[in-house]
Amino acid sequence: MKMRINDVVKTQFDFGWKKWGKNIPGYAEPTLKHQKGDILDIGCATCELYVYLRKNGWNGNYYGIDIKRYPGYDYPDGAHLIIGDPMEMEFPPVDTIVLYNILEHVDDPVGLLEKALDSSKNVLINIPKRNEELWEYGVVEFHQLDKTHKNCGFSTEEVYTLCDIAGGRLVDYEEFIEIKPTFGLASWNSNLPKYVMILLNRISFAILNLFFSSRKFYSDIWCEVVKK
Repeated sequence: MKMRINDVVKTQFDFGWKKWGKNIPGYAEPTLKHQKGDILDIGCATCELYVYLRKNGWNGNYYGIDIKRYPGYDYPDGAHLIIGDPMEMEFPPVDTIVLYNILEHVDDPVGLLEKALDSSKNVLINIPKRNEELWEYGVVEFHQLDKTHKNCGFSTEEVYTLCDIAGGRLVDYEEFIEIKPTFGLASWNSNLPKYVMILLNRISFAILNLFFSSRKFYSDIWCEVVKK
């Protein structure tokens, strides 16, 4: 009998973005502040952003685009869900386009941002920040676990370059969600008891803090972009 890999090995990790619950993402509040009216949410998943906006007084029209409808989840009434590839469709007329945690998933982030800028008054972006300096010390960032990403996250310089090439101009830029790193120890496969390895893990965390005690690292970049 031929079996699929999904039948024997876990292939997906639930990052919690299909249902927020009490874990409201950091980009939710800035959306309320910077939206200009009707919203198109590209990569909308289960339209949790719409639920948040409605609960907080926003009453515009909401359109959400995603490549598929996720089974087992209830979609909110009032959200206009569109299934398909955003690069292969005409966008509905809106004021603000949201690109939250989507540019790292597409082959042509410049093209998608350029299309969004041509179709709205402003574009709101959230993407994972790449902190290579931490990687050198064995710190694993949460977004590195997502195998659907097309890249390793974005640096600050790359965000500005991306927006410039797409014909946009940043009018607001923020970094948030301070990193609480997970350490991968090369010696985990040793013969030492696991409790010893956990202790060493905590010691390594304290040592790393000595290197970075005056600095903070953040996992997400949020920005507002308008057309030049």
